Amino acid sequence: MINLLITFNSMVNGIDPYISFKMAKIESSMNPTAISKTIVGGLFQLIRIFYRFHNPKWVFIPETNIAIALHTLGKLRGKCKYTKENLYVLCYNRGTTGVYKIKKPLDQDYYKKFNLLWK
Repeated sequence: MINLLITFNSMVNGIDPYISFKMAKIESSMNPTAISKTIVGGLFQLIRIFYRFHNPKWVFIPETNIAIALHTLGKLRGKCKYTKENLYVLCYNRGTTGVYKIKKPLDQDYYKKFNLLWK
């Protein structure tokens, strides 16, 4: 079911499903109930701002988490400072303002993990 949701939401938002699966693997190891030390949660580790506007329990419902995360990623794809070589995934990880602090995007741990998955 999770695979189908990721594939469907990726396609709806113009994202290669392969990219979405890699991100879910990095963000949560494909665990819908994952919580990080910074209190982000779910498959795609939605950030705290989500909690202000929605029911916090929704973060752990795969349908909601996947839909919100991939809609956000789809929007970031066109707005991110980095658009080549799938570097826009850094905007999801660091945020659109945090990404401007990155001097060498190809050297970022997140991007290295992203590229190593499922080669």
